[in-house]
Amino acid sequence: MPKATKIDETDAKILKALLRNSRTSFTEMAKDCKITVGAVRMRYKRLWKDGVINGEIMTVNPHALGFDYAVDLGIITNVENEKEVTEFLKNKQYKHMTVIGPFGRYNVFAVAVFHNIQELTEIMQDIKSHPKVKHVEGLIWAEAVHMEHMENLIFEPLSEILVSEKHQIPIINREKAKMDQLDKQIAKILSVKARTPFKRIGEQLGVSTKNVIQRYKKLQETVLSTSTITVNLKKLGFQAFAFFFIKVNNRSKIQEIYSQLLGIPNLVVAFKTLGPFDLHGTVFLASFDKLFEKTEQIRRIPGVDSAEIYITPAWEMWPPNLFAALLD
Repeated sequence: MPKATKIDETDAKILKALLRNSRTSFTEMAKDCKITVGAVRMRYKRLWKDGVINGEIMTVNPHALGFDYAVDLGIITNVENEKEVTEFLKNKQYKHMTVIGPFGRYNVFAVAVFHNIQELTEIMQDIKSHPKVKHVEGLIWAEAVHMEHMENLIFEPLSEILVSEKHQIPIINREKAKMDQLDKQIAKILSVKARTPFKRIGEQLGVSTKNVIQRYKKLQETVLSTSTITVNLKKLGFQAFAFFFIKVNNRSKIQEIYSQLLGIPNLVVAFKTLGPFDLHGTVFLASFDKLFEKTEQIRRIPGVDSAEIYITPAWEMWPPNLFAALLD
């Protein structure tokens, strides 16, 4: 297991700035940290070398690409049939499905996007038709964008007071984007390497820097929803995730409950769902004791009826760029 990397407060400020916006300039970070641009650049390179930073991405809004539904698919089978069912899903080559593996009470778990409810229904029926599949459950995401809240991430030597920020509920754009081939090429480059200079993109694609910038600004309003870095959470001292699936006792209060979830430190994913649960939240845990603390914080929120909890080891790359492949 990777050991936590020792970082100081300046490193932490640089990481937080890049988590908020991976294209933050060295000049801006130098001003905030009160050090030279050269010093920021050296720290940035060291954080990459140490494996704390392991990517720079722009997350993709699937709604802007015509996918109305993002869904968690939980499949129940016998343990000895997990591999066969997993291979069945992969060999079927369902479009736009990521098979994650066992998760909680599910033997096989996947995340998929669908253009419409009919497409979702047909694929769920197809999965159910497999003789080794006992049951399939679908949990529809109310939205598949602005789910990550990396501003909530707290790691030593930062304190909760130092990183406390106001949370604004983002406006979800579900309008389908109008893109030509050049737009898609620019979006694909930035989705996997977000700090790529606009000049370099222009040279690569044979267009002017000005053209790239103009198109990027439009893509930001539709297809490219968040610019961030990916980090190795184990290097930052996190050992596990707690996935909370929450039922509320009054759906008219769901927005208020959602806002209060975002006030919990290290709760970095939150979104509303349709199905057996009403809300989902993901909390990063540095120790087992934190599980009890976070569980109690969530259960104390007025209007929360119950919370089902799944624990998994922390991932070595977060956040996942779930929908970047939709640009292919």
